[in-house]
Amino acid sequence: MKKYKINPPVYAFLAVILLPLSLIFTSCEDEPQTENSSAYLGGEIVNPSSDHLLLFRNGKLLDTIFLNNRNRFSYKIDDPASGIYIFKHRPESQPIYLEPGDSLLMRANTFAFDESLHFSGKGEARNNFLTQMYLDDEKTADLLLSFYKIDPDNFASKTDSIRESRLRALEKVNNKYKLSEDFLSVAKKVINYENYDLRERYIYLVNRYNDQFSTRLPEGFMDHREKVSFNEADLQSYPGYKRFIENYLINYSFEACKEEKDPSRNCQDFTSHENITSRIEKVNELIQLPVLKNHFLSKLGVLGIVMAREEEEITKTLNLLKESRIPQKELSNLEQLGVLQLAYLPGTRVSTVPLINSSGDTIQFKEVIKKPTIVFLWSIYSREHKQYHQLIDEMREKYPEINFIGINMDIGEVSKWRLALNKYGYDPEMEFQVGRTRIKKEFFQYYLNKLLFLDSTGKVIIGDAFINSPQFETRILEFLNQ
Repeated sequence: MKKYKINPPVYAFLAVILLPLSLIFTSCEDEPQTENSSAYLGGEIVNPSSDHLLLFRNGKLLDTIFLNNRNRFSYKIDDPASGIYIFKHRPESQPIYLEPGDSLLMRANTFAFDESLHFSGKGEARNNFLTQMYLDDEKTADLLLSFYKIDPDNFASKTDSIRESRLRALEKVNNKYKLSEDFLSVAKKVINYENYDLRERYIYLVNRYNDQFSTRLPEGFMDHREKVSFNEADLQSYPGYKRFIENYLINYSFEACKEEKDPSRNCQDFTSHENITSRIEKVNELIQLPVLKNHFLSKLGVLGIVMAREEEEITKTLNLLKESRIPQKELSNLEQLGVLQLAYLPGTRVSTVPLINSSGDTIQFKEVIKKPTIVFLWSIYSREHKQYHQLIDEMREKYPEINFIGINMDIGEVSKWRLALNKYGYDPEMEFQVGRTRIKKEFFQYYLNKLLFLDSTGKVIIGDAFINSPQFETRILEFLNQ
């Protein structure tokens, strides 16, 4: 078994202003004379979180698009393939559909990014329709929390009605704008897979929370599984399609576990090593598209490592991914994550881990551990950090015998972190930042909600608790009683 040495563990747009059309498209008559082999994408970002956007196609980074000194951008894509692209500006991302000859202008407000996003110019009809479907799908996902309490026949009727309504909306847009056959094909697939995903999420919810309905699924309720493809090349980067596959894999692992009839297995523990292994093996069986396959192998690999309860589970997960022929670069990244996870295994000591205090000095963890301690990681870029600090303050009041220490994971951004401490009134005596480490900064994002319970010597007692779990306070009591 491979051994790993332990290393240190460790808004975007405020408003969007409608661009003067002269910035990119001076008038309908004065639009750039786009050639069929090119497409244009433009827009403006007010109070951006960085100086650039990222443009992806089928999981591959095509380019970094930099903003000018007025936070505007204009970008030409040579020889674009028709299809779905993803643009990202942390923390937001959005699918768009581009065709040769497009001249697309984007407007948004990240206080309500999805709701305010709007497109104009050539290609607007397609992308406004996709954006509206994306919005509608989010609203339907919220309704699902009440839908799963209704019987399966009614659920099927409601969700099929939603599907038919969206197909009619697509037909209406097509009648007005004469959409391309390629886009119509993709849009219909998006609508169908969102319907299939609703069924998979319903199956998951009734299996977990409403078992009386799980035995009453009507004949044909899962017929969609006979229609689906796990290798839809033109959907492989679309969020709804990937979510469908993810929920299908969860349901598959539950059903496979139930068939084993092993009384020692908790089939509803979707973070167990056995469950995650089952899903990785199913990915290898079902998915041939390299980018899509590696997306799920990587995501499940991260889950398998972050939720590992012992070193052997980390090693088994890494070996399985190697056998699955995950790219070597990704495997190396997951090995680094495995090193970080070792620090969350009971019995590990983190006394010598370097931290930066609010004065900017580098110290060791043992200098701040005076009594039993609970550590939580946070980032200035996480929307929940104020909410979680408020919860931690409540726990400090209730359990003064425990030190609650916040560790910021925005490595190298000391000045921004210290400004955040002042801005939000966080106790500088109880706040630190991750010090120098060979572990890549991005790996700490997987531990944003994870807690580390340490005794007064810096030894890990509990490493599988989560701040956003309903059992958070129960785990504190468990910790105190050990």
